[in-house]
Amino acid sequence: MTRARTAFALAAVLAVASCSAQPSPAGPPGAAAGWRELAGSPLSPRAMALGLWTGREALLIGGVDEPCPPGADCAGDPSPLLAAAAVDPDTGRWRVLAEPPVALRWMQGAVVGGTGYVQGRTAGDEDTLLAYDIAADRWERAPLPAADGLTLVAAGDLLVAVRGSEETTPGPDYVYRPSSRQWSELPADPLGAGFDRTMAWTGSELVLFDHRLVPNPGADGPSVTRAAVFDPHRGTWRRLPDSQQLSTGPWLAEGGKLIAPALGGADGGAVGNWGRTYPHGGVLDPATGTWSALPNPPGGWHGSAFGATSAVYAERTGPVLNAATGQWSAIPPLPQDDVTDSTVVAAGNRLLVFGGARWPKEGQAELSARTWLWTPQG
Repeated sequence: MTRARTAFALAAVLAVASCSAQPSPAGPPGAAAGWRELAGSPLSPRAMALGLWTGREALLIGGVDEPCPPGADCAGDPSPLLAAAAVDPDTGRWRVLAEPPVALRWMQGAVVGGTGYVQGRTAGDEDTLLAYDIAADRWERAPLPAADGLTLVAAGDLLVAVRGSEETTPGPDYVYRPSSRQWSELPADPLGAGFDRTMAWTGSELVLFDHRLVPNPGADGPSVTRAAVFDPHRGTWRRLPDSQQLSTGPWLAEGGKLIAPALGGADGGAVGNWGRTYPHGGVLDPATGTWSALPNPPGGWHGSAFGATSAVYAERTGPVLNAATGQWSAIPPLPQDDVTDSTVVAAGNRLLVFGGARWPKEGQAELSARTWLWTPQG
């Protein structure tokens, strides 16, 4: 395999179980809490594979075999890996998937119905969208909107592409209807130009979050999280009250509410202090537009959360909120040597971790193909 370097800078991939179009299981009855290994991966050791949850299996796609060392600035991998596999965490069974028609770098994806959508850039820097038919084990190319900086979001039977920032390239967001294989523009949202733009699916509506564009430096206060709700059936927006929090996600949809488990806060610093600390995370009730604080958040920065059938995992270890009880606990360390650039997937409300790289003192990466599953208590 190629000995190439990659420009990925993130140490872990943020996993959101709600990218599945169907409710995700919480595991078989009586499944033991804690970590267990899912042995038998058919994939070679690698880092930075894309992980997607289908509602039954975790799809593990591509990756690299010589990642960039931590803290280094590397050129993109000229030949990322093609091989892909799926694992059922309930049974531990693996299956090899058909290879994608082209290898991609800097991948993202979402699952809509029975199709996994994977967007990335080829070694020739061509922006590409692939559609994987899960039941037929078949890949094909799909069209992409003529815009950069888009993030894919599953919204029921629709695929949405949201613009991450309108600081330099304002423009519309897009919706893809698989039945017609066509993208169309979403109606303009009521928030106006913003940055740190994200979207979350509640199960019936799409919620847009962002920050208002403000002078930097020179802002007279924090740019708090704003929100608006889009009804895809009516094609209309409604504006929600602004929050008193700073994070625009990720979000766990649970019990009619959206939960951003980001921890910590900010006060603007010594120059331009805001007079108090604004929390990063919080809770939104989209039906009423009511914002509330996280329940008794612990210290730290990266929080995760799980519900009955879904989860958001920002890290492989650390604080995690049980959305049903409002209680925090801790995900214990992996029962192996620490690795970076592993793939993190919310498999229902469980946490699946695959691959990664360990960096001994000699500086040469030692890659892993091990797969671990963490099941929350209760």
